[in-house]
Amino acid sequence: MNLSGKHFSRNVPHTAPPANAQRSIKGSSSTLETANNETIATSLDVEAAKNSPTVFRNFLHEMIFIFVVTSAQLITQCCLGNTVFPIMTIAEGLGVADHPSSQSWFVASYSCTVGAFVLVTGRLGDLYGRKNLFLIGWAWLGIFNLAAGFARNHVVFDVMRALSGIGPSVMMPNAAALLAGAWPDSSSKHDQNRKMLAFCIFGAIAPGGYILGAAWGSGITETGLQWGWIYWSLAIVCAGLALAAWVVIPNTPGLNGRGQGTVDYIGSIVGVAGLVFVFVALNGGVDFGWSAPQSPICLVIGVLAIALFCWIETKVAHPILPMSIFQSPTFVAVAISLCAGWMSFGMFQYYNPHFLMEFRHLTPLHVTLQMLPCALIGVVAAVVAIFLLPRVPGYVIFGASMFCFFAGQTLLAFTPVEQSYWAMTFPTTVIICFGPDLSFACSSLIASDKLKPEEQGVAGSFINTIVNYSVAMGLALAGNVESRVNDDGRDRLAGFRGAYYFGMGLGALGMIFTAIFFQGMATKHRA
Repeated sequence: MNLSGKHFSRNVPHTAPPANAQRSIKGSSSTLETANNETIATSLDVEAAKNSPTVFRNFLHEMIFIFVVTSAQLITQCCLGNTVFPIMTIAEGLGVADHPSSQSWFVASYSCTVGAFVLVTGRLGDLYGRKNLFLIGWAWLGIFNLAAGFARNHVVFDVMRALSGIGPSVMMPNAAALLAGAWPDSSSKHDQNRKMLAFCIFGAIAPGGYILGAAWGSGITETGLQWGWIYWSLAIVCAGLALAAWVVIPNTPGLNGRGQGTVDYIGSIVGVAGLVFVFVALNGGVDFGWSAPQSPICLVIGVLAIALFCWIETKVAHPILPMSIFQSPTFVAVAISLCAGWMSFGMFQYYNPHFLMEFRHLTPLHVTLQMLPCALIGVVAAVVAIFLLPRVPGYVIFGASMFCFFAGQTLLAFTPVEQSYWAMTFPTTVIICFGPDLSFACSSLIASDKLKPEEQGVAGSFINTIVNYSVAMGLALAGNVESRVNDDGRDRLAGFRGAYYFGMGLGALGMIFTAIFFQGMATKHRA
């Protein structure tokens, strides 16, 4: 995610010298001195006006701008929660209520395309205007949510969910760029504080979006409405937010300017195709079976495509992912750990609600209430990250995030079915939800310290790719583990335990890599 933005300034008309400055030519030396001082002051005012961020008409306009832009994060996560919690009702409507392996596609297909395309769409915003791409993202998300509500079989629904994921992949990097461009670095300290607040909101509301989606989807299905209204109502909201963005976001060079250069279209197509094929192979292994040709063939094609993408990126003039960023062992270790941690968290997002609904027989709305601490912990974790980054070495924060993933999955693995919410489910929710915000903030900091300035923007987009794609990959791998240990579906609880143990291993992997490469993560945030 490119957070750098572009500086911009408005044209300020030429300001004539003050009248007393013109008269001072005939006056005394004291009058000349006064005139010169006033002329200097006028020049300073002009320069200040040039550097002043004037994109907002007033305070209310500024607040609405923050709400509209950060809502991209809210709705992106909402599109996960609105499907995970009422998934049984959706599966019944699509005729796959007795096929749990088919249900994971509902969630994973969306996360896959969000992660696969996000590396490309930030560059498109730089070239064709960030506001333009932001509007396209809302329209795209609305159209394919509308289509998903009309699906009458799970294959069409999965395709619509995957296509809808392209919308957030377009919105998210350009939303970050819009926030960066609204308050340029040359603006006042007061405006920089507003900018920091906007980015804090942007990160902190992600868990709240997931819970909002859970309440949204569960509320619609439990009131007796057709499950399609989950997606039709979301399409209406997307249309409203697109209209609001068109009105509220100014058409300034910093927010909708056109850049120069080109996009590595060949590399983009090959890279995205490789990621999609690998995902289809792993997630489809449960349905197709690894003895059938579909999954091995897709896996080979995906791996070869990714290898070809890496080669292409060393040959083109403007790569979307320069291979030079992988010359830093610390950044590679952070990328691997981040991938492992977020795979573990994606499994928590899917399997914990299912455990509560399937084995404790809670309604989706009841489970939503039990998961409500996720939204609150997201805000707390963002504040903790801001407080700790200037004071604590990076490896402490990053290692703590990996420990949260590990500890949360450990508690899940040993949670008895017949137990109260407060005994282990609540502590699990609190602990594991510290992992995402701490790991994301710290990995972005480490990338800024270990990479060249010109590499930091693409590294941010790559980190965003890891975060979203890893959720899909975590569900795909966990599905394979679950299917191998659940006795052909006769022991569902054993399958869940197996997935949790796998999540523990992923969290432990992140801790191991952090321990090995901790010296490269020792830098504190430079305020």
